[in-house]
Amino acid sequence: MIFQELVLTNVGPFAGRQAMRLAPKEPDHPIVLFGGLNGAGKTTVLEALLLVLYGTLTPGTSRRATSYEKYLTQLIHNATDPADGASVELLFRAVHDGAWQEFRLIRHWAVVGGKLRERVEVNRDGYPDQALSEGWADHVETLVPRGVANLFFFDGEQIEAFAESDVSQELVRAAVSGLLGLDLVNRLQDDLTVLERRHRQEATQGDERRTITAKQQDLQKLRHHELTLVHELETAEHQLQLAMDDAAQARARLQREGMQQYQDREKIVDRLHSAKTAAKAARQAMIDAVGGYGPLLLIPDLLVTTVTHAAAEREQADNETLNRMLSERDHQLLEHLHSERASAKVRAAVADFLSMDRTNRETNADIEKFLGPDDTTLAAATELVGGGLAAAHRDLKHHVTALDKARAELDVAERAAAAIPHEDIGEALVGEYEKANHAVASIGARVELLNKQIAGARSAHQSSLREFQEHLKSASEQQLKTERLRRIVDHAAKARATLAVLRAKATERHVKRIQSMVLESLQLLLRKEDLVQEVIIDPDTCEMELIAHNGLPVLPRTLSAGERQLLAVALLAGLARASGRMLPVVIDTPLGRLDSNHRDRFVQSYLPNASHQVVVLSTDTEITPDILDSLDGVVSHTIRLEHDLERRATRAVEGYFSRPLLPDQREEIAR
Repeated sequence: MIFQELVLTNVGPFAGRQAMRLAPKEPDHPIVLFGGLNGAGKTTVLEALLLVLYGTLTPGTSRRATSYEKYLTQLIHNATDPADGASVELLFRAVHDGAWQEFRLIRHWAVVGGKLRERVEVNRDGYPDQALSEGWADHVETLVPRGVANLFFFDGEQIEAFAESDVSQELVRAAVSGLLGLDLVNRLQDDLTVLERRHRQEATQGDERRTITAKQQDLQKLRHHELTLVHELETAEHQLQLAMDDAAQARARLQREGMQQYQDREKIVDRLHSAKTAAKAARQAMIDAVGGYGPLLLIPDLLVTTVTHAAAEREQADNETLNRMLSERDHQLLEHLHSERASAKVRAAVADFLSMDRTNRETNADIEKFLGPDDTTLAAATELVGGGLAAAHRDLKHHVTALDKARAELDVAERAAAAIPHEDIGEALVGEYEKANHAVASIGARVELLNKQIAGARSAHQSSLREFQEHLKSASEQQLKTERLRRIVDHAAKARATLAVLRAKATERHVKRIQSMVLESLQLLLRKEDLVQEVIIDPDTCEMELIAHNGLPVLPRTLSAGERQLLAVALLAGLARASGRMLPVVIDTPLGRLDSNHRDRFVQSYLPNASHQVVVLSTDTEITPDILDSLDGVVSHTIRLEHDLERRATRAVEGYFSRPLLPDQREEIAR
């Protein structure tokens, strides 16, 4: 079977007629990739495929929690007149009467006079087929049995539940019945039971018949009560999922709005106060350090020059003082020589010598005097140049580092304080979160109660059914008057027993093959290749058990969310392979809960090999351009779902987000 084209007319977010090619352009390029942001209509595409095929018997979807009529009414585009309605068309090729034929299946619905009207049309090889149109609900079971639909059409975010034992047990049971045709056996058994019961009732008379009729009415009431509880459970489970989504969104808003800061606000305020105090102290210490020798660090060379000049001035002043003293001494000496009657020649020679000595001492007398340093100032300046200034620089650098660190801590503390939501907002968010969690707990308790009530109702119904059958058998045995009725009843019972044996043998025969294929798919997809060494499916209960390398069972609840999703995918892939049916695979939101490693395995190992036709409905954060590049050899073409917020309408265009069109797409557009 190959889907060729899907046409949505005023369905969900799709306004007007939107045609989407689904058939791969080349056999070795099986993947058709849809890209769309949340709310663009990806899930609507998946639901539309199921709807056009199965109608009122459509397998439950994540968004259908109402009656079929209300579901279809809500599915009409909001800008469309309900009287005009909506439609889904599916063009596909399938083998019919031993040959490939083309079918166009059209399901149209509209609200006329306050009531929903629906019609189904089937064209075969371009001509209307009235018989197929009227009997489509039965014919579709020969193409895509409803029992195996979940193996080929699934939502990646919803299938994680298939990993749970009770859900997987029901899935395996339904799939095995569909794969082996055992659903037909079940219907035949039910028909034989009805036949046997009717003939036994015909063989009873009078009061006994009225008693049996009353018991049958009681059975119907019990069954109706059980079905009512099941419907309430489906509704409650949907409400629980919505409540869990609301709780998750409330938790995300708490985190986004800084709820952790709100709860730790006292600590954050204390930290901010401490940071301000530390920054103020560091700044004052810095000011004190700068107020000492700090300014001199700006002019180290000038300081050295100044000290050198001051020392020279000081030396010159000392020489001038010494010369004055020497001049007085020389004068006294010459006076003494004169008084002692020394010769003029001796006095002249001594005078010349003393004059020359004073002249030599006055060689630095040309230094400009403008500093006039005292001894204390000169000593202090000399000490600074000798090492004191370097010590002051190191001390000032330490204060700068301390101030930077204090300011950085203050900046962090101020940003943390700024992130604290207002008290009113914080209390509102906490209240919203607690309300959402309360709703989850309340609805969860309701679901748990309904499960118990259903178990009780089912047990009561089964008990009453056994009692009714025993009573009917006992009464009819006394009243069977003809050999013909007895023979029909006996043969019906034998046929039912034979069918039960047939079912058990057929299931047991094929379970081992299913086990092997599920295990092979698991080991192909899981990152931990030795996590599961064996898969065991009980042929009687269809309960599935995973065995680890150490021989112990692997409990699904011990696996990560991504591993549970891959376990569910492996289960679906194994069952799909075991079916031997060549059906398209349609996957919505395939990578939502997978890490990069699991994504690579899913993309490289599963998608290209899932089927001869694989339709993938992805957001821009799942199949990214890098992942798309890795799929370049197996992607046929891409379709982008563009949603116009103003018109509240989605249209399908070729391409994939910002990625350029593939070469064959550009050629087709050019043509």
